[in-house]
Amino acid sequence: MIETQGTQRLLVVDDEEALAKVMERTLRSRGFECDIALNAAEARRCFETTDYAMVLLDVRLPDESGYGLLEELRTRRPDTAVVMITGVDDPELGKAAVEHGAYSYMVKPVGATQLYLLVVNNLMRRRLELDHRANLDRLEAMVTERGEQMRNAAAVQAGMLPASPFKGDGFELAAHFTPAREISGDFYDWYRGATGLLMVTLGDVMGKGLPAALMMATARAALRGTCSVDTLGTAVTQAADVMSAALQVNHAYVTVFHCAYEPATGRLSYVDAGHGHARLLRGSSGQELLSERSAPIGMFPDVTFKVGQAVLNPGDTLVVFSDGLLDLRPDLATKEVQLPQEARIAGSAQEVVDVLARGAAVKDLFDDVTVVALRRPSA
Repeated sequence: MIETQGTQRLLVVDDEEALAKVMERTLRSRGFECDIALNAAEARRCFETTDYAMVLLDVRLPDESGYGLLEELRTRRPDTAVVMITGVDDPELGKAAVEHGAYSYMVKPVGATQLYLLVVNNLMRRRLELDHRANLDRLEAMVTERGEQMRNAAAVQAGMLPASPFKGDGFELAAHFTPAREISGDFYDWYRGATGLLMVTLGDVMGKGLPAALMMATARAALRGTCSVDTLGTAVTQAADVMSAALQVNHAYVTVFHCAYEPATGRLSYVDAGHGHARLLRGSSGQELLSERSAPIGMFPDVTFKVGQAVLNPGDTLVVFSDGLLDLRPDLATKEVQLPQEARIAGSAQEVVDVLARGAAVKDLFDDVTVVALRRPSA
């Protein structure tokens, strides 16, 4: 509610009764409600029962210092503007009053016009401060609510990611995921397809924050929806068709590495849709790149997604990572550079991803870091 002069009540605290009554009459004549108190005890009884917009407070009162009452008012009635008045023209007293929380300091005697302007100006300042405080409170509430929403969204997103590691006959899977923000455009996924093949995906949506996270959920669902499609290239094409409308609206695209693995034979079929960060570790010494590449999903219309083939021999490991890992390991931007020796001799898929992503949790990341490792155990 916006206060008018008639709804703003003032309190004059001054032990000079004649002066207090003059100020009271002056303020009432200008449309303000006004009470007077001749000492601190009376003043305390007044502001305990009445919410005053402003208190005009004498520095020297018969029963205690006005400064003590000022501090009490600032604590108990922080929305009340306090102006100190005194008959002593001393700059140090004025400085002390302001330091103790007074809006301003005035030397008596105070003329009628001067008193009116003093009250109006300080009430205007009070209104601005109250509005500013209310805006800050609203902003803090919005930030808190937004933070809670983002934490909930992050929890939902984390719940979409499969638990790592995942082991079965003929394979061992592991992943590391660290978002640059609370929610991410990166994702990884694995599940059994309709034919019993193990489906593994790592995707990276262009952009960051909530829009990228929404697209991430769309991409994940679209790819999962093709698990019964026999041909991998056809499956990715169908998923791209599902994603196309959302990608066009958001002017976005998705890079994806999507593969089907047959644990019994080690055969791997894959589609690399603009991703480009996959390494096939041959035991602990060799390393190969996967050559078949296609355009990212959503970048161009009518893209044909090429299907590549590879075989994981016992002891081999497929490593796929998002480009956020390059912030931690810039050398991996050169594809011919081998993965670190510690990763190549790691005893498990989980150890591989942990070595590669080491430091991601404590670094101020520019981009999300996601690493997936698929290992065919040694015989």
